[in-house]
Amino acid sequence: MEALAELTGERLNPYLEQHCKDFVANLLAQYNRQSLTGTKEKWLGVVNFAESELGKKVPIKGSHYRGHLGTWVRTFYPQLGDRQETRLVNGVQQHVYVYACHEPIVAAGLSKAVEEFFAHPSPGAALSKAGAFASKKERVSV
Repeated sequence: MEALAELTGERLNPYLEQHCKDFVANLLAQYNRQSLTGTKEKWLGVVNFAESELGKKVPIKGSHYRGHLGTWVRTFYPQLGDRQETRLVNGVQQHVYVYACHEPIVAAGLSKAVEEFFAHPSPGAALSKAGAFASKKERVSV
């Protein structure tokens, strides 16, 4: 981060700085887990998958932002998995859905979901229509 600060003239965006720290922490955690278990498993959150595997930029806010991408996958592609891990997100430990990206069918499904999400003109409206933002009680009674 010091080198990045020097390159930017000490004008670091705090969100960018936190994103870099989170990304590195998650990469180290994944590397250490694979080193300890000797496995080639690759469990990624959908945002990490979109950015590292597909080269997409997933913004923090706006119509196609991080939270909506995760909700999109859980709403329209629940078959891809429901495993959660605690990860550092913007400086806070949170439960994050992670997907078995080492499995070709899951990676293909995530790729399709991400492309569909970014191609949609209004993903928030589609999620609302699908009931993604309704409380569990409302979903049961519908």
